[in-house]
Amino acid sequence: MIELQLSQIAGALEGQLVGQDCRIHRVSTDTRSIIAGDLYVALKGHRFDGHQFIDDALAKGAVAVVVSENIEVACPKIIVDNTTSALGKIGAFVRQVWGGKIVGITGSSGKTTVRQLTQAIFEHVAPTLATQGNFNNEIGVPLTLLRLERQHQYGVIEMGANHMGEIEYSTQLVKPDVAMITNVAAAHLEGFGSVHNVARAKAEIYDGIAEHGTAIVNSDSSFANYWKDFLRDMPVKLMTFGIERESDVYARNIKRTEEGFPFFEFCYQDMALGITVPLPGEHNVYNALAAGAAALASGISMAQIQEGLSNVQPVEGRVNIRRGVKGCRIIDDSYNANIGSVTAAIKLLASYPDKRILVLGDMAELGNKCRHYHQLVGEMAKDAGLNELYTLGELSQFTSMSFGNNARHFSHLEPLLVHLNTRLDKNTTLLVKGSRSARTERVVEALMDASQAPEVIEG
Repeated sequence: MIELQLSQIAGALEGQLVGQDCRIHRVSTDTRSIIAGDLYVALKGHRFDGHQFIDDALAKGAVAVVVSENIEVACPKIIVDNTTSALGKIGAFVRQVWGGKIVGITGSSGKTTVRQLTQAIFEHVAPTLATQGNFNNEIGVPLTLLRLERQHQYGVIEMGANHMGEIEYSTQLVKPDVAMITNVAAAHLEGFGSVHNVARAKAEIYDGIAEHGTAIVNSDSSFANYWKDFLRDMPVKLMTFGIERESDVYARNIKRTEEGFPFFEFCYQDMALGITVPLPGEHNVYNALAAGAAALASGISMAQIQEGLSNVQPVEGRVNIRRGVKGCRIIDDSYNANIGSVTAAIKLLASYPDKRILVLGDMAELGNKCRHYHQLVGEMAKDAGLNELYTLGELSQFTSMSFGNNARHFSHLEPLLVHLNTRLDKNTTLLVKGSRSARTERVVEALMDASQAPEVIEG
């Protein structure tokens, strides 16, 4: 983090500073990771109260605390009304002091992969900070901003949401120079109610764009015109990407390499460069276009984009291809699932030869349409020509039912694993997917070839 005086932080928070000023090296909300020189922010939630751990923070070297209760502590303190809000304000202050360029990314699916691809491009150019893991909510976004250091020239910040207003809050902290929505699908419907409301919520990211920044829109999205209208009176530049509709950044001559990776011509204005993205699936062409558009909007050259995209490394649980038992191919896409990402996964699996098996866990947070979307996935898998489908959980039983013959539902993991072991061979490709709550990564772990478990294979 950029070092600050405690008095500077108190000023940004408009809080009451009690005690002597001191130098702050880092901000922490977790006493387990505190080191000497940290400022401890005592967050308070429905099930926890960080004020109870202040003594632990001080014992580990914290030099000051931010609290919402006027309690006696053996160190300087800043008293505020709400410590969660204070954490956000500190993050926003650090972002302001830092002053570099930030790309903000949101979307129903693909945002983590786009963040990964964008990071790969930017790191090829200069030191870059990016969101780690799922630190994309009202706590994770400010904690990411607090990791900014003077050496960083770029930031790539992912923003997620499960209710209206959450991205609005995050984007006002981040103030991205470039902001994009990867796509919109039926995700977190329990919080949003409809896909249209999801599109509205994602559009909140554009509200925080720095003046004269760039808004990036997916031309092939059914909500593209809605987002363009949303942006019409804003003092920002518009850049589009897509494949099917006219776009500023687009792909042509899309092919698949022998290893199963997409090759295409990345096109912008009168320039075109051939790029192979070492991540399987045509949906990763869209992800690469989005990342490339963000790079172009940030002044990065086509050659640097080509180099960065060509050397990206896969993220655990997101379309990792591995060797499984009996020589089968396992596509580990177990990190998460919604209707959009499952559609892309089915299309990817259908592109492989021989026997193709889909293992699907429940898709969470689909509200009162959960049964409909699970049935729809079964129909799509059947229409795509997949050979077998096995489901795990509760809601995914409707996927098996709509798939029909050669589908089977399992309520527990062990019977599923026993059955899969009878169905796998060297000519089988098995794709595993499900929401985080489904924990389908357990299927991958159990079926990996122990002799090659650490190895990611091609194609």
